[in-house]
Amino acid sequence: MNLLYKGAYRQRFANILQMVNPGTRSICELCFGDTIVAAWCRSHGVRWTGIDFNQHLCERAQKLGFNAIQGDILSRELPRADLYVMAGSLYHFHKDLPSLFDSILGSTDRVFLSEPVRNLSGEPGLIGWWARRSANPGTGHAPFRYDERSLLAAIKQQQERKGFNFRVVSSDRDLLLEIQR
Repeated sequence: MNLLYKGAYRQRFANILQMVNPGTRSICELCFGDTIVAAWCRSHGVRWTGIDFNQHLCERAQKLGFNAIQGDILSRELPRADLYVMAGSLYHFHKDLPSLFDSILGSTDRVFLSEPVRNLSGEPGLIGWWARRSANPGTGHAPFRYDERSLLAAIKQQQERKGFNFRVVSSDRDLLLEIQR
């Protein structure tokens, strides 16, 4: 992933974590993939729960002592948390956004989404092919990606359905959004 982010992969999480309120006691990270947020939570006394479909990633997190749950986030009840985080994985659910938002907003009032909107997967040739093939949440390759316009349109559709507020925190390679009910 660091290669896809041209060496700035950890910056995505630094941007998210600098927005966490001091009173936050619990974070649920969906499709966590790695343990950057989990390690930050541990060092700040915040309870972290991670849910990911990929069994290998969950086992690795569990070996590090983190509360990682393996499973499909659309088919399980999500735990209550002060904050939900999803970084770089919303595109996996582009066909299931209503279900996803129903589940998440049934478990929290605040969500941080960081989603790539400038993607190497849109490049022609070998680089684009490799980038499209590199995203596999455990269910096969996921070629769909958002750009800024399509992501904002999808979020606005869910906003109309669920009545939440959102703001764009930053827009660079990733669009960083804060959603609040």
